[in-house]
Amino acid sequence: MAYVESIGLLLPAARPASPEEVASAPDWRAVCECAHGSPAEMAIHVGRATLTASSSTPSDIGWVIHCGSGYQGSAGWPVHHHVQEGIVGGHGTAFELRQYCAGGLTSWVVANSMASSDSTVICTGADNWSWDDRFVISRSLGGPPLADVAHAAVISSRGGFAKILSTATASCPEQSEPWRTREAYWEYASRNDFRQAYSRAVGSRTPDANHDSFEMRVRAVTTALSDAHLSPQYVTHFVPHNSSGSGDPFRRVANAVGLPWAESLHRHNLDSGDLGVSTEVAGLMQLAKSAELQSDSIVVLLATTYSLCATAVVLRIIRPPVVRVDGVIHTAA
Repeated sequence: MAYVESIGLLLPAARPASPEEVASAPDWRAVCECAHGSPAEMAIHVGRATLTASSSTPSDIGWVIHCGSGYQGSAGWPVHHHVQEGIVGGHGTAFELRQYCAGGLTSWVVANSMASSDSTVICTGADNWSWDDRFVISRSLGGPPLADVAHAAVISSRGGFAKILSTATASCPEQSEPWRTREAYWEYASRNDFRQAYSRAVGSRTPDANHDSFEMRVRAVTTALSDAHLSPQYVTHFVPHNSSGSGDPFRRVANAVGLPWAESLHRHNLDSGDLGVSTEVAGLMQLAKSAELQSDSIVVLLATTYSLCATAVVLRIIRPPVVRVDGVIHTAA
């Protein structure tokens, strides 16, 4: 198995959301904004800092994996190679992983296999919604405000502050059709298209679909724990994806499986906005900053996309990571 050498998070200061901006989702209290930033430049910024914090150098990197929930660049532009050039230059190669919100953690699944074959991988993810209305679904549809954030992780076989014990995935692909924004596949979807798709997807949910999505999440977690030869009682930290104001469905997943629930992580999400592909790194960073990651801690991370797919990763903390903060950049290694 591979190790996490370092993680990094670019998290702008959060500003309070107005009642009108979160009229349908008032539990979301604030949102992180990086006006005029681009996802690619944010990924490069945090990627460089994360690589510097690790024990690897640019020449060690064999792969760069980039992901995002929203638009990363103009159509036809290989943004992943731009990110590669900005972080490691001509070393290795790069590709973009498109799984939306779960993509950040799923890139760790891919990197885990690559690093186990002696390739050092840097995973990046970023989103910036300042180009349009980030409150399009929180005003009237009950969804979260969309935050500007980026993250990175260096994963290798040489060692690090955490060991990847296991990974698992599950999905409900039959539930994907309501999310189709346009029949004209060659056209970028507008924010209004996304709003309509969100409304359609939420409105079409059935009790059976909700049950299947819940079981999907539980299956990903229990499979990962089984592959790690661990029972839930040994898990010290559970880092779930963004959820509703009540914490569901992830609070129910924790109860069903027997995982610890951290109200502090849930509040951090509500005070930051939807962190998309960076949610799990943000949660892990919060635990590192609060000195909760101790030797032999067991961490379960769970990411989802649209209730359609779930990715779980189990970590064993080898040693407490050293945390450094430089403006909006946080690193742990």
